[in-house]
Amino acid sequence: MLRLKSTSKPSRPSHHANDAGTLFKNPWDSSIPPTWTELLIKQEFPVEWYKEGLPSHAKAQKLEVVTPDWGDSSLRERNLERERCIVGTWLGHASSLAELPLQGITSDETKRSAWFLFDPIFSYRAGPTQYTGPSRFNKSPCQVADLPGCDAVFVSHNHYDHLDASSIQSLVSRFPKAKYFVPLRNKSILAGMGVPKGNLYELDWWNMREFSPLDFGCALKEGSEEIILRFTCVPAQHNSGRGALDKDSTLWCGWVIEQTLCSKDEANASATRRHGSIYHAGDTGYRRIATSDVVCPAFKEIGSKFGPFDLSFIPIWRGGTLGFLSNMGLRLLHKNMPAQNHGSPMDAVAMHLDVKSRNTIGIHFGTFVGSENEALEAVIEFGEACDAKGVQDLVKVNDVGKENGLGRAGTIDIGASCVVGIGGLE
Repeated sequence: MLRLKSTSKPSRPSHHANDAGTLFKNPWDSSIPPTWTELLIKQEFPVEWYKEGLPSHAKAQKLEVVTPDWGDSSLRERNLERERCIVGTWLGHASSLAELPLQGITSDETKRSAWFLFDPIFSYRAGPTQYTGPSRFNKSPCQVADLPGCDAVFVSHNHYDHLDASSIQSLVSRFPKAKYFVPLRNKSILAGMGVPKGNLYELDWWNMREFSPLDFGCALKEGSEEIILRFTCVPAQHNSGRGALDKDSTLWCGWVIEQTLCSKDEANASATRRHGSIYHAGDTGYRRIATSDVVCPAFKEIGSKFGPFDLSFIPIWRGGTLGFLSNMGLRLLHKNMPAQNHGSPMDAVAMHLDVKSRNTIGIHFGTFVGSENEALEAVIEFGEACDAKGVQDLVKVNDVGKENGLGRAGTIDIGASCVVGIGGLE
C-alpha cells in the first residue's frame, strides 16, 4: 500500500516569527506596544521636574563605585563559610559576576569555585566604537584583569550595553578556556569577536546544557557524588539589534544556573539534590504600560520550573534617560511611558516574586544614566515597591531566620558583593 508523506510542517515555537528561525518575537499580550490613546488617557505630560529633597528620602541611598573584594569582607564579618555561599558582585548596568562553590572537589585542588559572568561591559561607552554610544555616568569598578576568575560568560542579547566587543575580546585573552552561552543566532557575532567556536554554545528558550566540574578544570574526590552544572536559556520580554537592518533577527533571553548532586549509591540512584541556583533576567519588560494588569507569564513559568533561586539579578530600570533631560533636572514618568521592553522597579519586585527568588540584586540602573537623581529615583522606587509587597531588605542580614516567604531584594553599590547561603542557609 502506497503511503503519502505528510506535507504539513511541525509548528514552530511561538517566539519564532518565521519558519526559518531567523526572526523572533515576544509571544505574549504583555509585549504589545501601548497605543497613543492608552499613553495619553490620563492627559498628563510624561515629563516633570525632579522633586526637591530626593537625596533625603527615607529610601534614598547614594550610589557609590567601590573596589570589589568579591565577598571577602562580608564573609568575614558574618562568619560565613565560602563553600556554603553564593557570592554575587554587581559590576554596573547588567554586568554581574557570581561565584558558585563546587561540591566534591579534591582537598588539594586550588580551584574550588566556578565564576559565572553575565552581560559583561567594562568599556566607557556602550556602542559600536569607543567613540560612539551612551557614556557611563558611573565608572566601571574594575577591568577584566581584576576578575578573580571566569569559567563561563552568559550573554542575554546583542544590544551594545549587554554585548560589548572590547570586553569580550579582553575576556578571551585573559580567560582562554572560558565557555560562552548565547541565545539563538548570536554565535557568529561572538565568533567574530575572537571567541573560539568550540567554546560557544547557542541555545533557544528552555534549552539547556549540562557539564561536570571536570569540564571547568576541577579535580573530583574519588567516590564523590556526580556533580552536574546545568545552564538553561529562559524567556525574557525584550528585543534585539545592533544596527538599522537586524532588528529582532537574534534572540534575547535570561539565564538559569543550577548545581545538582546525584547519588552514586545504587539503592538511591534516582536521588538528586540541588546545591546552588542562580537567575539572571538579562534585560526585560513585564507589562505593556504601568497601568496594565496584563503581565508576562514567563516569569511564573520560570519560577515553577526552577524556583526557588538562591540569588537573582533582575533589572529595575530602563537603563538611562536622555542625558539632556536629566541634566536639566527633568524625569520621565513611568505611567506615561511604554514599558513592554523595560520593567519598572515595581515590575522588578513582581518578577522577584514570580520566579521565587530568595535574594535579588537590582541591576540595570545607575550606570548609563543622565544624572545622580535618576540613580536615586530607581533605588527609592525599588525600596518602596519592596515594602509595598512585603519583600524584606536584601542588606539587613539580621532579618535572617525571620523570613516571611517572600524573600529579600535591594540594591548594592557598583562593585559591591552580596553573600547568600545556598538553599536558604546562612
